[in-house]
Formats: sequence, structure tokens, C-alpha cells
Amino acid sequence: MKLLSKQKERKVLVVNGTETVRMKFARARKFINPVNDIIQMGYTARKRNLRKTPIGRAMSGLLQNAMIGTYPDIVVDPAKAQLSAGVKLSLGVDSVDRQQKQITIVWNSATNVLYQDRADDAIILCAYAVEEELAAINDEVALRQDGTLTMQLPDGMEKLPIHLYLIVHDREKANFSNSQYLGLFI
Repeated sequence: MKLLSKQKERKVLVVNGTETVRMKFARARKFINPVNDIIQMGYTARKRNLRKTPIGRAMSGLLQNAMIGTYPDIVVDPAKAQLSAGVKLSLGVDSVDRQQKQITIVWNSATNVLYQDRADDAIILCAYAVEEELAAINDEVALRQDGTLTMQLPDGMEKLPIHLYLIVHDREKANFSNSQYLGLFI
């Protein structure tokens, strides 16, 4: 017997599809809210895509790359989340140390002759307690050439587990690096 037509395999239906999408959006937005100021700076509009807002670009990145789990246990993976996106060269971090309220980061500050224009890039360190929805950044300016950054956590964050993100930007805050996830520190 000759088979004339074969039925196509049906796609597996996603159980609770609408609720899954809603939950992903809600969880992504909840993750973004405390770090909104950083996202507004770090996701500047690109010339070729002026219609996308910084929040829209950050949400898109989270929804595509950082969501884990299945409905109803969907969460944002902080290690995969990006707080900034750009073309600046990130840092080669040598060590990260947390002593209660103080965080110290050390990186190689040796500047190559070819990259001397990057020596005055500024560094932003973001400490983010995701569960408590608290985020803080360094007050004092730290430059790539300094090789070290020390940040005092605000009151209330010293005993919380925090995720650390490192962001590099130029002096005009026009170009940023992709944020570097440094890990969870308890």
C-alpha cells in the first residue's frame, strides 16, 4: 500500500500558556524594578533601533536568556541577567572579598599602550539583594586604572545575601560594557 499523505505531528500544547507568559513578564519586571536607574543608563538607545526603550531591551534580554523553570515555578536566574549592554571592554577581576558591610574588588589595572584611552573608564558595582528587592551602587568614583574598588553596603544589607554585578562605562556615560555577574555573596 502506498501512503499518500502523512499527518503532521502536532505541537505539544503548553499547559497554561497565557499564565506562563504573564508570570514571566511579572517576574522579569519585579527583577528590573530595583535596578531601574542602572538599566536606564546601561541600555542606551542604539542608532539603528531608537524605538526600543531601555526597559524594553532589558525585559527582552531577561525573557530570552534568564528565565528558568516551568509554570508555576518560573524565576529569574540572576547569573544570566544583564543590567547593561554595550561595547566597552569589561574588567578582568582578580578577587572579590566581602566582609559584612564592605565589599572589595581587585582587578588588573595594567594598561596596554593600545588601550590607554580606556584607563579613565568608570566602574559601577551593583550589590543586589534579589529576594528583598534592594539594590545599591558605589558612591565614590572608581576608574579602570585604579585597580581596586571598595564599597560600603547601606544599613540593612550587611546581613543579606547579595548578587554582585560590575559595569564599565566611559566618562560621558555614553558607552557601557555588558554587565559582569560576579556571583552570590552571603
